[in-house]
Amino acid sequence: MKKLGILSLVGAVSLSASSINEALSPGSTSGEIRLGYLQQNNETSSNTYATVLGGIVKYETAPWQNAKLGVAGYISQKISFATGSQEKQSPDFFDAEGNSFVYLGEAYMDYTKDDLTLRVGRQLIDSPFIATDDVRMLPNTFEGAMATYRGIDKTTLSAGYLMRWAGFDSPRGHNDSMNEFKKFGVNHDSAGVFLAGITNQSIDNLALQGWVYSVDKVTNVVYADVLYRFCFSESSGINVAVQYAKFDEQKDKDGVGTGVDGGVYGLGANVNMGILTLGVAVNRVLNKEGKHVNNGLGGGPYYTSMEEWTIERMEDARAYQVSGKVDMASSGVEGLTLTALYGEFKSAPMEAKITEMDIVAMYQISEKWCTDVSYAKIEDRNNNFDGGNDAGYGRFLARLNYTF
Repeated sequence: MKKLGILSLVGAVSLSASSINEALSPGSTSGEIRLGYLQQNNETSSNTYATVLGGIVKYETAPWQNAKLGVAGYISQKISFATGSQEKQSPDFFDAEGNSFVYLGEAYMDYTKDDLTLRVGRQLIDSPFIATDDVRMLPNTFEGAMATYRGIDKTTLSAGYLMRWAGFDSPRGHNDSMNEFKKFGVNHDSAGVFLAGITNQSIDNLALQGWVYSVDKVTNVVYADVLYRFCFSESSGINVAVQYAKFDEQKDKDGVGTGVDGGVYGLGANVNMGILTLGVAVNRVLNKEGKHVNNGLGGGPYYTSMEEWTIERMEDARAYQVSGKVDMASSGVEGLTLTALYGEFKSAPMEAKITEMDIVAMYQISEKWCTDVSYAKIEDRNNNFDGGNDAGYGRFLARLNYTF
């Protein structure tokens, strides 16, 4: 201990004045305040409502010796919800007990030198099968270590190991809350997930990426996609994209396969003509009997994914989507876009057919203020997906955001 103390003293004395000033310089505060309202009308259960005020308050220290620290509080505070014989509080904004919550969503050490970045702790991650997926009040965050290297021209290499996660997509129910960091796997007994990926845009108008994931006691995933843009002018062109994912199930703690197994093929295209963008996409899932694919740890990367529904949990699924988007800037409303989508999901082994219609409006009011409003109507055409019950519902979501 004496030797360690002497070495620490020598190190402190050797710091230059500029290093000390750098270490003591003020950090930065940022965040987002969000007002959210949700109303969901269910076909076979009580309707749910909720209004909340929350968001993220984040502080990050100034860099010192290429390192910095960051912490962020995540907040969801109940304002009101409808009450009545056929109305209940929505579970989408609150903990397992239906209460407001505050938790430490991010807490990390970041080290950046030249083209290499290493981040350890609770953090946001953006990849095809592990993603923030900010679809309600707060994004998913993950606990572990991620390394990123950008030393190759127009190429990014990523690798990491994650142990726990929290957020809307994490398990939620009687014993689990979205604001609690928990291990992966159905029984929360997974040792963690390893991921590695590469993205490249070295060829004009071409973007490609490839990823591998190994989720202990759940599944192994290989994923790749390619996107190419044919440009007609600065404001018009066609985007064509293809994707592939392969799942190989692992066994749980009891030696039983998890069922997350199969392959996914996807093709998508959209044409942009000034203010109008039209799109079409298809996904095909191939499974063995009783197997299915999932969204990973997030909303999933599938081209046919809607506001609510995806090909997750659907055996041998066939899905397609058509969409249209209008930029209202030419009509004098700068920052406003209107989007309409229709999707259909079929599974012959499950004798299931799900359709969804979405209407989405997004408005960037100013640099700091924005809002998004969406309505999704899900119909269980055969009334059999939810354990033999009608899984249909209508969902209205509105969010007003202020960033600082």
